[in-house]
Amino acid sequence: MPTSAEIARLRKNPFTLVAEVNTDVWADYENVLQALLDVITSCRTDQVGLSEFVVLHGEIGTGKSHALRYLQHYITNRNAAEFRSPCIYLESTKLAKKTDFIAIYRRVMESLRNHIFETANKLDSAFEDKAKSSGLTKSQDVTRKKIELWKSSAEELAPQFPSLIHLLHGMVNDQHAFSILCGNKADDLEDYLLTGPIDSEYDASRCLSAYVNLTTNPNRTIIAEKNFEANKAFYLFIDEVELLQDFKPVDVLSINQGIRDLINGCPQAFCLIFGVSGDPRILFAIFDKFVVRRFSRDPIEIQALDEQGSVKFLKEVLKKYRTDPADPDEYPFREPALLRIAEKTPDKTAASLFRSARRVLERSILTNRLQPGGWIEVADVDAFLSP
Repeated sequence: MPTSAEIARLRKNPFTLVAEVNTDVWADYENVLQALLDVITSCRTDQVGLSEFVVLHGEIGTGKSHALRYLQHYITNRNAAEFRSPCIYLESTKLAKKTDFIAIYRRVMESLRNHIFETANKLDSAFEDKAKSSGLTKSQDVTRKKIELWKSSAEELAPQFPSLIHLLHGMVNDQHAFSILCGNKADDLEDYLLTGPIDSEYDASRCLSAYVNLTTNPNRTIIAEKNFEANKAFYLFIDEVELLQDFKPVDVLSINQGIRDLINGCPQAFCLIFGVSGDPRILFAIFDKFVVRRFSRDPIEIQALDEQGSVKFLKEVLKKYRTDPADPDEYPFREPALLRIAEKTPDKTAASLFRSARRVLERSILTNRLQPGGWIEVADVDAFLSP
């Protein structure tokens, strides 16, 4: 028995109400897309290279989460070779029972796990090559020299937080150091020149800033280009920032301090985007002036659509999911049927339009009104959607 998507000649149901992890479809909203692409491109070291701090906002359901997921996929999958950058997406500011900046820091570091271990191994290879280039031939001499280079380079490679280099060195042969990097307590902190765990906003922001700067702008007097391919930028997207208004004041203060210090510590090749539902002016009530005045651009808004814009949007979505490129863009809906869906959807956000179109599609299939090769007509929309 064919699936609903097969009957509709679509590769899958396009009307999902939750942003998918690997979101590769963008429909309409070209002005928003171009503004966002300009943001994520300009901060790259091969472009302008200065950091960006931007707010993406709109009413609930307009597609902010989808947009951020799309950007993440655009950076790390679709154009991975061009961007050559890590991109972390946090689905909400509510990450734990108690969410302060330390909770955000830990989630970021855990998300970067593979990237961090790759960085540690790249540094180790670079130091080994440097040791060998000094004329040493015996393996024990090369190893001894490599360890010396790790230790002597910490201050220059990560002046904001030299312990980062010692922790990366520890990760070459042991995962224990990664646990310490994530802020956990341990008995051997002094081995990494730490006086305590990384569990304060001050230390966490310095450590993350040091990592961003190390991977995007490494000290080339120590690490040659051929030994350590730097990232072009570092991207951090935090969604549902408006939830902070319900947090305890002490946690909001922690996040304020951490975000402020992180931005201050990353003047180049860093991109921070906040996703906000509702009026972006709410941020002025959540964050202090030292944070909000660091916004690099005016807020980017995703607006609700009018009727014609809704039809264009739905056609673009359907076009992206067609199994047969020869089918019309709107298939399996007649264009007047899409217009009727828009007319019957008072709140013309992406989520509301998806709910309406999804109901009509599914009910048309379940009631056999849509047969393979057939069409969904205006009468079908009237049958399945209330006025």
